[in-house]
This record gives sequence, C-alpha cells and structure tokens, in this order.
Amino acid sequence: MEAFSVRNSSCKVNDSRNESSETEYEETFFPWPLTVILSFMCLLISAVNGLVIILIHKKKTLRTPTNMFLASLATSDLLSGLVGIPLALICLTSFTRYFLIVCVLSTIFIRFTAISSVCNVLLIACDHYIFIIHQMRYHSLVSNRRGIAAIVAIWLIAFAASTIQMSWHSFDEETLTTIDEETESIDIKYSLACIAFFFAFPLILMCYIYGNIFYISFKRHQTDRKLNKDLRQRFRPQRHEWRGRSVLLITLIIFAGCWSPYFLTVLDEHTESIDFQLPLWVQRLLVFLNFVPAMLNPILCTLAKKDFRKAFKEVILRRESSYLSDANVNFHAASQRIAKKRG
Repeated sequence: MEAFSVRNSSCKVNDSRNESSETEYEETFFPWPLTVILSFMCLLISAVNGLVIILIHKKKTLRTPTNMFLASLATSDLLSGLVGIPLALICLTSFTRYFLIVCVLSTIFIRFTAISSVCNVLLIACDHYIFIIHQMRYHSLVSNRRGIAAIVAIWLIAFAASTIQMSWHSFDEETLTTIDEETESIDIKYSLACIAFFFAFPLILMCYIYGNIFYISFKRHQTDRKLNKDLRQRFRPQRHEWRGRSVLLITLIIFAGCWSPYFLTVLDEHTESIDFQLPLWVQRLLVFLNFVPAMLNPILCTLAKKDFRKAFKEVILRRESSYLSDANVNFHAASQRIAKKRG
C-alpha cells in the first residue's frame, strides 16, 4: 500500500520493510501478468492519442478551436501513457536505491497529467455548451486566440498545482519517511483543495452543462414534433443528435467513475490505519482506473467525430473522400469524351 500511496499523492514511504518483505510485496501487489496488461495499455494509449495529434497536424481542416482543445487533451493523455505508466510500473515493481525518487516523480507527473486531463475535459464541455446555447455567436466567442490562451492557462495551472507540494517538502529519504505533524496538516489541506478544485467543481459544472444540453435537445425534439408532419424526417436527425448526446453521457460517466477513486485515494495515506486497509484487488483496480480515461478519451471525444473519421481514411488509409472520387471519375470521363471527339 505504501508504494501505491506514494504514486498517488503522498510523497511518503514507509522504510520499515526489510528485504524479504519487499520481495514478497513486489510479488503479491503487482505481479508480472498485471505488468504486461498495463504495458499493453501504455502502447494503446500512446497509439490512439498519437493518431489524434498526427491527424490534426496533417489536415488543416481539423485545426479549429474545438479540435485544438481535443489536441490538448490528447497531448495530456499521450504523456500519461508514454511517461506516467512507465514511472508507475517502476515505482510499483522496483525496490532499488532510486525507488523513492522514481515514486516521487511518478506521483507528481501522474497528478500533473490528471489535472490537465480533467481541465481539458471541462474545457471541451464548456466549448460544446457555448456552441449549443450561443450557436449564432459561437465563432465570435470562441476564437483561435482565446482557445490558445485557455489551453496555455490549463497547462500552467496543472503544472503549478502538481508541483506546489515541493515548496513545503524536502525530497530526501529522511524527510520522505518521517513527516512532522505540521507538514502532514498542510498535505491534508492540499489534498482537499485538489479534490475540490480539480474533481468536485468540474464534476458539478459538467453535470450542469450536460444537463442543460440534454434539456435543450429534449425541447427541440418537442418543437420538431409539432412543426414537422413527416415522421421519417422528424426522427432521423433526432436519432443522430441523441447518439451524439449519448457520447457526452458516457464521457461524464467515465469522468466520474475513473477520476473519483484517484482523487479520493489522495487522502488515503492520511487516514489509513491498521484497522482499515483497502483490499489488494481494489488497490490493483485503482492502478488501472487511473489510465482508463487516457485510453477512452480519444475514442469517444475525437475519433467518434465525423471529420476525424474522414481525415483518418484520407491520411492513414489513403482513401479519398467520396466527393473527390466522384469528381475525379467525372473529370476522366469528360477528358476521354473530348479526346474521342478530337480524334
């Protein structure tokens, strides 16, 4: 449990384990099959998020403010896979002389990517809300300059919030293993602030945003039923609209289900005692839950969009869009007819 606590938020470790107990801990807490699975998640996260960034880089048509926010989220998730998971694996499975340093780095970096991902998801939700509520003024409200400013602000906030703990900690072995009451009290307040500002507040705001979006969709559906007499025309676009809303709902569920354990276990090391300790299977599950959003975010938020699917076919699969293909066929047919007439 100590290594898991360090990896999450505490920057503390108990040095009372002897060599035999360390070996037993390494074998029982995170055995090699789970290491293989987490390594596979690392590759998958890197692949899907790297694909999103490549598509936006290759296709100028994708460089919109909304897709800039998605690229920022993909960058955060990519860092989580490329750097966060390897650091976590080393912290969970290694007991070398650099164990404490790696666990501290893992703690800070995973917190950094977690906060940046949460803020990016919230930014995407706000962008979607503005598009729905203020559709006519969207392009004046959400410009490229404002979008870049918002992204820069998110990364600065994430960096400051994740590294500020270093200001009252001295990261040497003696300090990490024995923390005084004053430092412990500051850590608890810091953990509560992280939970409030980077989980509770974003979750409440996202529930409000998506609740309003679903309410507006329902009201529009009622209006369509009154104005449109053709049932087929009425329901086809509505089904498409609700498919998009269902993606938002799934995103919200993933946000709450995967990030709540992470931010709640931030306080675990401050309250853990001999009488209460999380079961081993729960600790293992929490390790994987930390990285599930990084794997699903690009699939739900990005690759499910029509413009990204089209760009994927053109850039990766080398398929032209149907419009361009039809245009080329018509052009070649016309060229052949002209050549025959001249002949």
